[in-house]
Amino acid sequence: MTVGTRDRNTNCVNNFDDLKGLRAECYVRDSTEDQRDGFGPDIQHHNEERFAQSYGLILGNRWYTEFVSGRSTKKRYEFQQVIEDAILDRFDVLLVDHTSRFGRNQAECIRYKGELQNLGKTVIFVSQSIISGSDKDFLSERINETLDEQYSRNLSRYVSSALIEKIEHGLHVGPAPLGYKSELLPGKRERKIPDPATMPALVLALREYAPGNSSERDVADRLNAQGHRTRNGRLFTGYNIRDVLGNRFYEGKVVYHAGRADEKVIEGDHEVPQEVRVLWQRCQDVKKSRANNSAGHPREENHVYPFSRILKCGLCGSPYHGEAVHHRGHTDLRLTHERRTSGRNCDAWPRSCSVKQLSQEFGERVLTHMHLDRDWKTLVVAALQGESQKSDSRGQQERITRAMENLRKQHLWGDITDDDYRRERTALDLHLKAIAPKVCTDLPNLERSAQILNDLPALWSHPGVTNEEREALVKEVFVRITVDGRALASIEPKPIYAPLFAAMLSQTGVGYRDLEPPPSPPTPPILVFHLKTSM
Repeated sequence: MTVGTRDRNTNCVNNFDDLKGLRAECYVRDSTEDQRDGFGPDIQHHNEERFAQSYGLILGNRWYTEFVSGRSTKKRYEFQQVIEDAILDRFDVLLVDHTSRFGRNQAECIRYKGELQNLGKTVIFVSQSIISGSDKDFLSERINETLDEQYSRNLSRYVSSALIEKIEHGLHVGPAPLGYKSELLPGKRERKIPDPATMPALVLALREYAPGNSSERDVADRLNAQGHRTRNGRLFTGYNIRDVLGNRFYEGKVVYHAGRADEKVIEGDHEVPQEVRVLWQRCQDVKKSRANNSAGHPREENHVYPFSRILKCGLCGSPYHGEAVHHRGHTDLRLTHERRTSGRNCDAWPRSCSVKQLSQEFGERVLTHMHLDRDWKTLVVAALQGESQKSDSRGQQERITRAMENLRKQHLWGDITDDDYRRERTALDLHLKAIAPKVCTDLPNLERSAQILNDLPALWSHPGVTNEEREALVKEVFVRITVDGRALASIEPKPIYAPLFAAMLSQTGVGYRDLEPPPSPPTPPILVFHLKTSM
């Protein structure tokens, strides 16, 4: 354990009375099921604010909030941001309303709470009055974690059973497709019936596509031109039309787990007008002829894009999204400039790039230069210690230490009471912690990160590595990768990897470093590495 890690671990508290003056942030997670159980976001906000006021915490304004269900943290991006900010030492205490809001997977909960504790952060579940990791609350915390996971598993099992039962009765699962609405009569199951308001849009879409001379985007434009809108009141896009053409609901079927090993296709208990059936089947013939595939399937396979959610436009900042382009005999995976936000007005060209080409360029222009020499640790540690020694707080620390010694003498001499001594001593302790220089990266994490960076080039080019695994590698190391339309422009590593990238550049002289100024203190600078046009 390094000195920096030990210093930060002193921030962990075991008593509510020690919380006064510490920096706190709040985490709020919600899902549809949780609202029925009294865990709505407003309730969580109120409970956490009230707790912070009661114990004198300095409440920040980040409010990590997300609406995600399930037991995995894979898609909980705000939760991942909590860990990143903990590494950057942006808070001392994380307030969570209930253990179930932190997670419903006991193994993951123990892992992440352990990481936060190693970073010197305290997690408090305010509604249950639990300080995570304390000996007093250990049993209660573990029992609640177990019950939370059991609830999630039971709910998942009940929901799956209910869905299968609905499918077996021929009932459609999920929102009503275009042209239909849900009907719930007393004493009967919910079923989908034709909707006179949106059925004309469905028929028009099928009529426009069935002749085979219009694309999905063309059909969407014609629907929009005639004033039709989606259920949410938005303009139609080519993706909406693609969903219609791939939905077997319009041939009278209901499908459970489409494309999976346990896929079920059952005759639906809903009425489909004859014109819709005929037109939809003609559309399938058009799709098969365009794909040149006699065994076409309404649902396309799921594809994975290595730079998902990371690749951004260097001109407007909009994200790129994955798109599968089908040619005769093969499918080309591409990353396309976002068309549904401000990116549609961006001048970046071309508008898309091949995943294969981008992966190759990433390997040649970035990964080939990712190598740490043997002396990387000495270089990084010296830099971090040099930064920490720049702090002018040493004199303040000495004055506070002398004040604490004087206070102790006054207490021994009986000049001040026990309560006054504890109050003054607590205030001085908090002040001393606040001005103490902090190193945001400890050596164990740096060594793990260095190993990942050194292995990344070989892993990326290994023939056995899938796009899904490459996507995980990119998300592990990078916050953002920008492209100017034709080529990669810059990379931004996560904070834990930034010192290592800086060490690489100082050793090899490849590229150059640009420090963007922070928007407002105390946010640290963002380390961005711009790529040369030729390397």
